[in-house]
Amino acid sequence: MFEHGKAAEALPQFAVQPDRRADEGERRVRVGRRDILITRRLAGVSMMISVPVRAYRGVALDVEPRGDGGASYRLSLAHRDPDLDVVLAETADGGAVSADWKYWAAYLDLPRLSCRDGELETLDPRLGEVAYRGALERRRNVAVQQRRPRFAARRKTGETARLVVVHEDEREIICYE
Repeated sequence: MFEHGKAAEALPQFAVQPDRRADEGERRVRVGRRDILITRRLAGVSMMISVPVRAYRGVALDVEPRGDGGASYRLSLAHRDPDLDVVLAETADGGAVSADWKYWAAYLDLPRLSCRDGELETLDPRLGEVAYRGALERRRNVAVQQRRPRFAARRKTGETARLVVVHEDEREIICYE
């Protein structure tokens, strides 16, 4: 499928992938940091689709059991429209797919997704476009306590349960009147 590394970043790579609706049953895909370029022929007409990376939900890892007792791993870009999903790698090596999963998620700045029972589950929580890493415990540090007044050092950090709820695909209307 796709290779990552310094040599791979130098030239844009096209990968041939199966496409059930396209003529000859295949399409060519190029993955870039900003957009995914999909070219295919449909009913004799050549088409090129440029999909922004932000339109994808994340980098999904799907694990399927094989007949010999092992597992088959598929790494793909998950989109709401299944026709726009892009397969990044298919392998039987769990260590390699784990490294590729982290690489593609960091390279495209998308969350990692896990496929369980046909549902995608987010492993990297986000608040809008920003990755959420959790609050740092900053008031119990000895170096900070020496510089801060005793009252300020005793205060507790905020609670994650009280964070503002972020609704997907909604606009915030603010009125300053």
